[in-house]
Amino acid sequence: MDAIDKVRLMADLHKDHCSLNHGPDVDITKIPAADYLVIPFGYEEKSGVEVAVRELIIPVCFECALALKGEEWTLLYCFECTNNHWVNRALAKNNYRHHILWLRGCPDCTNKFGGLYFTDIPTYGSEAVLAINEIRIAV
Repeated sequence: MDAIDKVRLMADLHKDHCSLNHGPDVDITKIPAADYLVIPFGYEEKSGVEVAVRELIIPVCFECALALKGEEWTLLYCFECTNNHWVNRALAKNNYRHHILWLRGCPDCTNKFGGLYFTDIPTYGSEAVLAINEIRIAV
């Protein structure tokens, strides 16, 4: 994502709301977005050059952005249906160590599992980054 794309996102930030799950009976349209989670999709050429074909841009609120950078929560996100939910690592029966687990199909949208990918979001810079407020909300 280049600087012009970031400026475009900043211009639209005031109109967006958080797209992540905040629990049952919570109206996410009333939770304003504070940043965007940007995940590039692409491939690597033989010469080692990474080519991003497209980017998935997910608006997130301030609390979700902090949770993505912390060590308490793991986000499970389905590429196919955009269904997502948070797992508290301390209460989970499985040992989660990544910030985001990307599912290629989930029980809600298909009976065919297509794969599992993960992302860890370090404090500064990553393949998946918080686009705008990277430095301001770093923990």
